[in-house]
Amino acid sequence: MEKQNEIPPVLRAKTALTFLTGAGIGTAAFIVSAVSKDRTLLVLGGILFLWCLLKGWMLYRSIHAGHYECVTGICNSVSQPPFRRYKKVCLTLAEGKETTLLLGLQTKITPDTWYRFYFQSGPASRLGNEYLDAALSTNVFLGCEECAAEPDTPQ
Repeated sequence: MEKQNEIPPVLRAKTALTFLTGAGIGTAAFIVSAVSKDRTLLVLGGILFLWCLLKGWMLYRSIHAGHYECVTGICNSVSQPPFRRYKKVCLTLAEGKETTLLLGLQTKITPDTWYRFYFQSGPASRLGNEYLDAALSTNVFLGCEECAAEPDTPQ
């Protein structure tokens, strides 16, 4: 039970949202298909429901086993290249090293603020092409949270 308390709230919320999305899709598909007597909608909704349950379970197991990495740093700048579906976030890590992250547009990041980013562990594929690297890393980013101030030790 202690292991559950060690999981960051951002990752717990992502797992819960995945399960709740599946439950919502399944419920809505069942209700609408019962009213309209459409079995195709019920089957498609059931497939999405099962997919969300599987994805949520895999995410839960991965996070519970500690298969995620944490990057802590201060955001220097945020830019969006034209015609791209991601943001370039320049960070100075807690160790003083600078790095660039490619994150989705829905991620709210402001400069001069400390953040903690969570990524799934695993082999990182770098092709050298910024657009392809961003496309291949879409499922690796788990979430981020704002830190109050400079952390003493990175997690």
